[in-house]
Amino acid sequence: MKTLRAMLHLLLSLWCGLVVVSGESGSTQVEVGATSADSACTTDVHATLREMSVLMGEQRVELRLAKAQIEALQSRLEASESTVDQMKKENQDRKVAFSLSLETTTDNHSGPFTSGTTLIFKQVISNVGNAYNSNTGFFTAPVRGVYDFSFSALSRGSSVTMAAVLRKNKKAVVSIYSTFSSHHNNASNGASLLLEVGDVVDVYLPANCRVLDNVNHHTTFRGHLLFEVEASPTTTSQ
Repeated sequence: MKTLRAMLHLLLSLWCGLVVVSGESGSTQVEVGATSADSACTTDVHATLREMSVLMGEQRVELRLAKAQIEALQSRLEASESTVDQMKKENQDRKVAFSLSLETTTDNHSGPFTSGTTLIFKQVISNVGNAYNSNTGFFTAPVRGVYDFSFSALSRGSSVTMAAVLRKNKKAVVSIYSTFSSHHNNASNGASLLLEVGDVVDVYLPANCRVLDNVNHHTTFRGHLLFEVEASPTTTSQ
């Protein structure tokens, strides 16, 4: 600012110095005219500087407003990105489906055992959403909604009963059962269940029963989310 003021003053002084004073001794009239011109130049400098000061002040205000607008836009953009990330996560939670088989490549009976146990399905055909835990044998609902489940089992002719039970939170829902047969026998069942977040579903092998599976995958367990259900104070899990 000081440099600009000095330059303007110098230019105006040079312009004012162009006044030609005739005569070797000069005249009072010319000197008075030069003095008046110098005064006018000084006045013009001050007026110009005032105008520039006002203009610079206005630009500073505009700059602050522009900065505030940019910061507001940046905040909205960050909030929007956060919302998109949340929507992606929620959308991923809605994709729930699994399909399993008891054995991988071996021909093997599970059971009979002296006490009942949850069947661990070793062959994971699909597990979208990772809601089924292949270590525990339990499916855990990631969202509140109605899920559809089905299961099947095979047994080779024997005096040992073939049976399996679909359970919700370790309580029996539906089951399959087959007594002695001289041939292979199989059965299947299923149910649609309203689950809360965290509810678990498994296929349970009762005590003194058995099921068979092999590379052809006859003993299976599958399920998927049909639709979500919003929480309601008057709605309870069935």
